[in-house]
Amino acid sequence: MIEKIGIIGDVHSEHRRLQQALGWLEQQAVDAVICTGDIADGRGCIEECWRALASAQVHTVAGNHDRWLLTDQQRHVRNAHLRARVSEQGQVFLESLPKVIRLNTAGGELRLCHGVAEDDMAKVWPGTETTEIRRSDALDAWLAESGSPRFVINGHMHFRTLIDFERCFLINAGTLKGERAGITLLDMRARQVAGFNLLDDGRVCATQHYSLDERSDRRIWNNTAAFDGRWRPTSMHRLAQ
Repeated sequence: MIEKIGIIGDVHSEHRRLQQALGWLEQQAVDAVICTGDIADGRGCIEECWRALASAQVHTVAGNHDRWLLTDQQRHVRNAHLRARVSEQGQVFLESLPKVIRLNTAGGELRLCHGVAEDDMAKVWPGTETTEIRRSDALDAWLAESGSPRFVINGHMHFRTLIDFERCFLINAGTLKGERAGITLLDMRARQVAGFNLLDDGRVCATQHYSLDERSDRRIWNNTAAFDGRWRPTSMHRLAQ
């Protein structure tokens, strides 16, 4: 049974950070590693990235950058990869990535996607005084199911955070790119979600951690239709005190 899960966000060809993350997660004795995709388009080596994910048997979904690479779209983005320069095996790997993966865990069903469900460009955000609300009919449909998922893991926004729903935890996995590079541990045994920053000197530093049981200090939503723009983000970037 899957009880401890390592969560890797959008890769963007950060092969060194990916290797750092996979090595550290192996030391944590996780039962599974999952990834929100966007292997393509970044400053590093896409070949090393897909090979590392395949070798470690990481559950990986396709991101919008992977779709763009394979369809030769949006190649003006910074550090874009060209399909013609990706190995045949690499192209096959990217083409094989599903949009949604469902896993049975000790805490209930987990659904992994890049944006929301089949839409790799969708975002979910309750809204704050300075940011707009991003609702999702697709996520609300999942939440309304009789057998709704207990965990939804997505990426795309490059901001590691936790959004609490009555029967579900939405965890945005963030990214390995830039100054917010990091990973997340979802631990059913410890009953918590914990964040970790990846530093360029090779260190992995703990950030915030949140209980799956004690949620009195966090907003809990019924669905995204209830978002009201008065949310204090539950960030996983801040260093632990």
